[in-house]
Amino acid sequence: MLLYKKPFLIIFFLISTNLFAEYEIEINFESGFEFKSQQLLIETLRKTNSKRKIEKVLISEDWIENYSIMQQPFQKKIFIRIKNREPILVLNDKFFYDKDLFRFEYDKSKKDIIFVSAPEDLAEDALQIISRCEATIKIKTIKYSHVTGWDIKTDKFLIRFGKHLTEKKFQNFEDTVNYLFEIGKNPSIIDIRYTDGAAIKYGK
Repeated sequence: MLLYKKPFLIIFFLISTNLFAEYEIEINFESGFEFKSQQLLIETLRKTNSKRKIEKVLISEDWIENYSIMQQPFQKKIFIRIKNREPILVLNDKFFYDKDLFRFEYDKSKKDIIFVSAPEDLAEDALQIISRCEATIKIKTIKYSHVTGWDIKTDKFLIRFGKHLTEKKFQNFEDTVNYLFEIGKNPSIIDIRYTDGAAIKYGK
């Protein structure tokens, strides 16, 4: 699967809270700072008064892929390392999905992501579309209809895959898009629902 890599970024936060005495908490967000949930976590940890409660809070955050907690011996410092999940799409404006189809709550924080409208049991198909098509086009939205099947919108045209995704359809899509790029044509619709190729429509 082709995924867009973000620059590696580490952001540090110093938080004072009351853990029986004044402790200094340092949080290392290894994947950068991109979710509203991260800010909410910081605010929650400000009110936490034990190491056990800190761990309980971290376990409850579904956007955290993994974490570690280390307390420096004989010092009032706690170090927390957090790696967040990397969402690939937003389904029905409710949930993020990552490359492993792990679902976690969409907190309205990311706008530069693919929005999908489809039944939840078709999330894997949506991820397959992204993995096969993002190498050649920039997808804006994906929508599934029980009438027309899968519709993929880019900033230039609409692609129709139909209800069933097959290897032949993906190959027809790749061949068609590469051909259109070569001849410099910009269609409004590429219809891949045909078994022997694709139908192309120009204009609105």
